[in-house]
Formats: sequence, C-alpha cells, structure tokens
Amino acid sequence: MDAPLQGDALERKADRWLTFAGLMLILGGLLNFFDGLWALRRDDTAVDALFFENNLDAWGWFFLILGIALIAAGLAVFARAHWAVVFGIAVGLLGATLNFFWIFAFPIATAVVVTLNILVVYALTMYGLPESQVRRAR
Repeated sequence: MDAPLQGDALERKADRWLTFAGLMLILGGLLNFFDGLWALRRDDTAVDALFFENNLDAWGWFFLILGIALIAAGLAVFARAHWAVVFGIAVGLLGATLNFFWIFAFPIATAVVVTLNILVVYALTMYGLPESQVRRAR
C-alpha cells in the first residue's frame, strides 16, 4: 500500500498535473486558432457553401476567439489564476460532452479527445487551487 503524499512530493505531483492541464489548454487553443484562420481564408468557397451554409466566416471568428481564450487560460493556469481554473474546467467538461457526438464517425479519436478533456478537468479540480483558496470558498 502506498503512503499518502505529503509536502514536497504532493507539490511536485500538483505541479506536473497543472503543467499537463496548461499545456493541453494551450494546444487546444492553438488548434482552434489555426482552425479559425483556415475558416477565415476559406470563406466564399464550395466548402463553405456545402458544409457551413455560407457562414464559415462566423465560425472562423468564433474559433479564433476561442483559441485566444484557451491560450490565455492555459498560460494563466501556470500562475494558478482562479478564473483560468474555472474556465478550464468548464471548457473541459463541455469538450468531453460535445465530442460524444462524433463517437460513431471517429470512435478512436473521440475516445482520445474525451480522455484528454477528462484528464484536464481532473488536474484542475484536484490541483488547480491552493488549499487556502478552497477553504475560503466554503
């Protein structure tokens, strides 16, 4: 049976999980940012008319802004900003839920994305805020 982590070992574990969560938020933000740029450049094309009902420009701006927000949240997680932890949890839960719509089309990719989202939520809920802030919130 493993002994519970204390002191420095617990802080190192928390730092590793928070680094993972921050990096995943930044990676997701970068992917959304580049998806947004792609959508803005593909406006008024056959792809736009077929799949996005001539509204690819709006989706491009949506993903561009979402990408910037995710990158900012990922960087703020490293500073343990309260808003970044809450935003990261909300985005992780939303991403895990919405990705289930793709389960029949892309089962392996969906399983990977949902797992990564759940791990980000785990990291932020378990280690996102110092114990002193958690006690004050009760």
